[in-house]
Amino acid sequence: MDTSEYLPMFLAEAREHLQELNLAVVRIEETPDDRETVDEIFRIAHSLKGMSATMGFAAIASLTHQMEDVFELLRQRSDGLPREAVDVLFECLDTLEAAVEAIAADGSEGFDPEPLVEKLKGLVRERTPEQELEKAGGADLPDLVALRNRGDGTRVAHVVAELSEDALMPSVRAYMLFAALGDLGEIVGSIPAQDGVEQFSGRRIEVWLASECEDEAIERAAASVSDVARVVVHEPAEEQLAAVRAAAAPAAAPARGGDGAGGQHGGGAARAARPSGGSHGQATVRVDAERLDQLMHYMGELVIHRTVVETLAAEADVPGLAQAIQELARSSQALQAMVMQVRMIPVEAVFLRFPRLVRDLSSRLGKEVELRLVGQETELDRTVVDALGDPIVHLVRNALDHGLEPPEEREAAGKPRTGVLEISARHAGGNVIISVSDDGRGIDPAKIARKALERGLISADQVPTVDAARAAELLFTPGFSTAEQATDISGRGVGMDAVATKIRDLGGEVVVASEQGAGMTVQIRLPLTLAIMSALLVEAERQPYAIPLDRVERTLRLEDHTVRSVAGARHLVLRDGVLPLIDASVALAGLDAATEEHHHAVIVRGRDRRLALAVGRLVGQRELVTRPLPDEVSDRAAVSGGAVLSNGDIALIVDCDALTSLGTRPGAAVRASGVGAAAEEPAAAVAADEQAATPAPA
Repeated sequence: MDTSEYLPMFLAEAREHLQELNLAVVRIEETPDDRETVDEIFRIAHSLKGMSATMGFAAIASLTHQMEDVFELLRQRSDGLPREAVDVLFECLDTLEAAVEAIAADGSEGFDPEPLVEKLKGLVRERTPEQELEKAGGADLPDLVALRNRGDGTRVAHVVAELSEDALMPSVRAYMLFAALGDLGEIVGSIPAQDGVEQFSGRRIEVWLASECEDEAIERAAASVSDVARVVVHEPAEEQLAAVRAAAAPAAAPARGGDGAGGQHGGGAARAARPSGGSHGQATVRVDAERLDQLMHYMGELVIHRTVVETLAAEADVPGLAQAIQELARSSQALQAMVMQVRMIPVEAVFLRFPRLVRDLSSRLGKEVELRLVGQETELDRTVVDALGDPIVHLVRNALDHGLEPPEEREAAGKPRTGVLEISARHAGGNVIISVSDDGRGIDPAKIARKALERGLISADQVPTVDAARAAELLFTPGFSTAEQATDISGRGVGMDAVATKIRDLGGEVVVASEQGAGMTVQIRLPLTLAIMSALLVEAERQPYAIPLDRVERTLRLEDHTVRSVAGARHLVLRDGVLPLIDASVALAGLDAATEEHHHAVIVRGRDRRLALAVGRLVGQRELVTRPLPDEVSDRAAVSGGAVLSNGDIALIVDCDALTSLGTRPGAAVRASGVGAAAEEPAAAVAADEQAATPAPA
């Protein structure tokens, strides 16, 4: 059978299963008596084994089968698995993840399971008959006395079939054996039970068959099943059946749901990481991500065409056309909202990786950490979720390595031995806010200043001026790190810089809040979607620009306000502060000076401050379908993308964060700044300037 068409589905489901197994093993390590998680582990592992065997990936199936024997230990002991066993399981899961990625790359598993299989075998002790019976998937045992007393001369044959050692998908072979024997009579009992055959992973199958056929015919039917190596048919012995029934009784006794206190879990990571209930039984369809991207593309085209039709309808005098356009707009907006919703997935897809990451890193660093995951149900555009993982990983590693103290240091500071790391997500208007918080050391401005001086990032006379805001800004400088030496965890000075760069590419911003000795919070604000945005359309030098609407505070006429110059840079004097005034023609169009008067200013929120952008004309609010720009364009100007307007013109999307990093060119931009909570220019600095108020024109 050609399984190539099912490969994408296999890869997607295998990645999900491995992620869920990582999370479940972390959870069961913290709460060994969580029977619900134990059963979940068995279901996931069995599904992964069956999928792999069906697709012909024998190495994955073999390793997963042996892992099931270790998982079975969880059912035999109330104190969980020893740490060395958990470490071996995680090593297996890492190997399986690498194998899945190798299959995605070149179609081969690329690993030998035997070394890991031997490690797993070393962890497993011999199973008792009761455990063998339970592992077989339970039993459905007949009452031979009742059958013989029916008076119809029923003959019951006991069929014992053994599968070959290299047989794949034992549960499928058991089902096939039941089907073949069912054609010859009535199956009145079996090990495993017919209704539990999907959990079967052993080699021995027993069937009690009420049939009029001879033993030879029954044996031929059983032997015809693939991978059946040996078949024995004989009369059942009641005393043997009684012994098997006695062995089966204790195996079925333990309740799968635990002791009734299944909701009590010890660790914060376990509590927060468990997916919310109600996910089973929902009607869902797996759709290729590329199709969703195409759907969004066509939805964007529809938005553009709708805008064109609305413009034409405004100029036409056709009875009933305005009403028809309104209905069209209402329907297309509803469709647009639905398409956007289809692309939304819970941020849980990112959060699921962190319990395992925190468990491994805290163990290596010798720190005790409680992980709290909050708001996992918060939804984000799939594209944003896909890109969000690495930045949060950098923040988590930084918090564990630099932020949280070792247990002894925390106790000396009057803190609990166990540090708290919280990752949360929440909606805020048209944005989502991701926060990574710890209750560790916080930012030490003096230490940051010394390290910055050592690395040549600041001069000696600037060291005393480094406050908390400036220290936060330095953390995101390329090459900066407070680590004494680089390790594979952190210390190379690229993590925080990578975070700022990635979030900026996503159209978001990063804000740092810290209290020395009490902890640090890094907050990421991102748009819910990257495809369609609401923007304020403006013009400068007859070039249209789009400013994201969530960054716009208000607009004003420049002639109604005072503009002053300080140290060669222009500032707009307002009642609530003094803002840098940036010329859109210079900052965005790359001109040395404006060739036309700019009559309006847009107050926007940049990376770490508010600023005013001088423009020639305000066009109005628009819904725009964004498109990425070539790197050579976006790197030279403070723009993050483009959008096609209804008249065919291209509007450039203004990157408000980049406006604060363009340099100190007079009349073009404010001084360069980084990430943090820097203060706006004080009014006193402007008042001290001797220049008179200047009119608005550029």
